[in-house]
Amino acid sequence: MENKLKVLLVDDEPDFLSSMGERIKMRGMEPILAENGKDALEKASGLHLDLAIVDLRMPDEDGMSVMSRLKEMKPGLQTVLLTGYGEEKVRQACEAMESRYFEKDDMDSFWKFIQRFSSNSNVVVIAPQGGRGGWGPEEQDARFEQLAPNPRELRHWDVGPEGPSVTKPRIIGETPAILEVKRSISKVASLDCTVLISGETGTGKELVARSIHLKSSRRRGKFLAINCSAFGQDLLNNELFGYERETNAGSVRIKKGIFEAAQGGTILLDEICETPAVMQTHLLRVLEDKQIIRSGGTEEIPVDVRVLASTNQRLSKKVESGQFRRDLYFRLNTFVLRMPPLRERKEDIPLLANYFLGKYRKEYGKKIDRISNEAMQVLADYSFPGNVRDLEHALERAIIVCDGHVILPEHLPRRFSGRDASVIEEEKKGLVTLAELEKDYIRKVLRHTRGNRNEAARILGISRTSLWRKLKEDQEFG
Repeated sequence: MENKLKVLLVDDEPDFLSSMGERIKMRGMEPILAENGKDALEKASGLHLDLAIVDLRMPDEDGMSVMSRLKEMKPGLQTVLLTGYGEEKVRQACEAMESRYFEKDDMDSFWKFIQRFSSNSNVVVIAPQGGRGGWGPEEQDARFEQLAPNPRELRHWDVGPEGPSVTKPRIIGETPAILEVKRSISKVASLDCTVLISGETGTGKELVARSIHLKSSRRRGKFLAINCSAFGQDLLNNELFGYERETNAGSVRIKKGIFEAAQGGTILLDEICETPAVMQTHLLRVLEDKQIIRSGGTEEIPVDVRVLASTNQRLSKKVESGQFRRDLYFRLNTFVLRMPPLRERKEDIPLLANYFLGKYRKEYGKKIDRISNEAMQVLADYSFPGNVRDLEHALERAIIVCDGHVILPEHLPRRFSGRDASVIEEEKKGLVTLAELEKDYIRKVLRHTRGNRNEAARILGISRTSLWRKLKEDQEFG
């Protein structure tokens, strides 16, 4: 009998749990599903587990408590916490428990971790519970560290003498709007100037940044990206500039920030529009002086990095409202590259859809030949509020549920059925703005999810932070 890795999944949202289980199974592992903490502990008591993935917010018992009890029951068990909340106390608690954690806004990083975990299962051996052989705790932890660096901190791609260690980014499309993006990348890549990449969530801003890096003279250096909205002011300062702290033993612990870690390379400041005011001042100084000072330190450290920034909001409006420094805006505004939303380049949908079909049928080992004309028409008629990321998730889901050789309309997520009839009706009136259409659709999705904002953000293809911001802007949402 095949000895599959056993993964305990704990989440109180049945649809999310079922989808997670299906994807875990597709990667050759055995999922054990539990909808609450009590169920999880009961199922774990009689099983050997290789990994436990636990949701933070559950009605009967929070995920932190469930993880703690699982570790008491099975010392050495590797655990992962899923959270929709980027709280510093969550990070600190996970570090204390030697557990990984991922935000539900960043499930791409989570699945990359799972892919590494499953594909390296012949190397990473989790000791059977109760200490019956296998690696000792320190060896387990060391190998787990090598396998899964904490995605909360940085997204990075090392580029060495042989070129990039990840697949070369591809910006797919042949419409005039996307061809202009490709021309702009080629034009600006070699100039080593600051670039501001604007565009809605899910349009591929990070892909543009990676493309600029790999076409530049810094391509053999590192590319590091950090989401400025995911951290509070102090933690963001530490992540960007590093820190120096005295330990109990009297020595000084040094952690390099991404400006130091990316020496000779490129960094992307994602969602720069959400940077706290004090940090905006620090960033301006670094961009002008090319020097940083670690938190807790006194020494000025020269840095040689190219800075790219991205935003899903109009920074000029943030400047006008006093939420963003005018001088920092002009410093970042050297070259602006706009990534168009998918609705402005619908002719690219077949190219993108077939690309994702090839990608995910290979990943999941499916023998799917094509997307039916009917399914392709459904995709072409859809407005894609979550842009290319929304399309990618839809195709991935369709490939998971399809058991035949052709993707049909019924394989697409439920939100595609009947969605655009209301939009067409509104468009015929000719009296509503795009913003009003967006608000109307957000209301519809929230009704569909019965107010579950995590699920709504997933369906919309945007981060929970972005959804929260949109709801805050429109007070009638509450």
